[in-house]
Amino acid sequence: MNERTEADHVDLLEAIVAALYLPLPSIEEADERLYYQLLERRAIAVRIIIESNRTVTRDPRLAADAIRTQTAEEPVTYTPFKEAKDGEVR
Repeated sequence: MNERTEADHVDLLEAIVAALYLPLPSIEEADERLYYQLLERRAIAVRIIIESNRTVTRDPRLAADAIRTQTAEEPVTYTPFKEAKDGEVR
């Protein structure tokens, strides 16, 4: 694998990690539900993009771009978990 290809694959892996990394939700049930729904949608999108890329182009740059585009279209809409300075959970 040449350096450019290796860098492209590293970029793809970084895009996958960024897509699947979500801040933990607040302890509110609605936020937890939104968190899991978003995580599921993003995981499905990543799987579809990787599968399509594997069967069509095998270009990791295209897959990374597609994953980043899809992730931007599915932003975090729930309230993230915050711990108060005095240790109280919010």
